[in-house]
Amino acid sequence: MNYFGTAGAASPDHDGPQPDRVRALVRAQWADVLEHDGFGDDDDFFESGGHSLLIADIMAGLGREAGTRLPLRLFFDHPTVNKLTTALLAHEAFRSPAR
Repeated sequence: MNYFGTAGAASPDHDGPQPDRVRALVRAQWADVLEHDGFGDDDDFFESGGHSLLIADIMAGLGREAGTRLPLRLFFDHPTVNKLTTALLAHEAFRSPAR
């Protein structure tokens, strides 16, 4: 089931996914590829042990959840959990209900 599956669909009174849920999804993707969760939501990915090859894995995982391909540039422009979460919440794929 993807991010917008039945259990994850936005409620009728909400325009999209809840920020805490998207933040948790971003953190989980980071922890998976970094193989640790010892980073804060405002810590830079590269300073937390990440490198550019891992970004493709993160964005592919987030894209699967959103049901679309997400541009890698989005990550490079927003290299912290909080910044990426905000960018994803503004991205059309995360604002739109499932088709």
